[in-house]
Amino acid sequence: MGYKVLEDNLTFANINSDKPTVCFLHGWGRSSKDFIHIENEFESIAFDIPGFGKSIPFPRSLSPKKYAEYLADLIPSSVEIIVGHSFGGRIAVHLSQINKYKKIVLIGVPLIRKQNTKKSSSIFKIYKFMNKFKFISNEKLDQIKNKYGSEDYKNANKYLKDTLVMAINDDLKDILSKIDTKVELVWGEDDSEVPLQVGLDSNDIIPNSELTIIPSSGHNVLMSNPQIVIGVIKK
Repeated sequence: MGYKVLEDNLTFANINSDKPTVCFLHGWGRSSKDFIHIENEFESIAFDIPGFGKSIPFPRSLSPKKYAEYLADLIPSSVEIIVGHSFGGRIAVHLSQINKYKKIVLIGVPLIRKQNTKKSSSIFKIYKFMNKFKFISNEKLDQIKNKYGSEDYKNANKYLKDTLVMAINDDLKDILSKIDTKVELVWGEDDSEVPLQVGLDSNDIIPNSELTIIPSSGHNVLMSNPQIVIGVIKK
């Protein structure tokens, strides 16, 4: 047991049981260490999602759905609960459409795509249009992406940049109504990365869901309020 590379010789995970029942998936740019205050409360496996932590990046870009399809083969059959934070929660939703789980726990997950009304978004669309018709080069477009992109985008390698774009464009709204397992939603009241309204709207859409709001907390409640998260998983 312990922290080790899995059978694909690519993906690392922290495993504390021969038959883990809980699987943890971290957020973008993070690692399995985010669950350090939570994982030992359960027989569990906490992944370093490929491209993050010690796991080796894929030599290509993958959508959250493709990540789910890949990880589905690595998640032990004993797992009954999937816990996903932020980006990891996107993957968890897609996993719920591949395998049947007792419960999935989604923590601060951008489940519903919000329209970007920022001026930078409009400017970028103009540059993409210009690139499409060869008015500006691919190299120039990359420079513009790095200028207007988020810190996550700027810090990612080429393949992860494209993966991040796929993730942002991955609107899960149509899938939410099809989830046929129990869903626990956990949100920090003051989450500025994925606003609480996303959790409220998602709770209205998912058939069998319950929303836990953590007062005076932000996006990474795994670190700020681990005991509340543990309690939700144990429900």
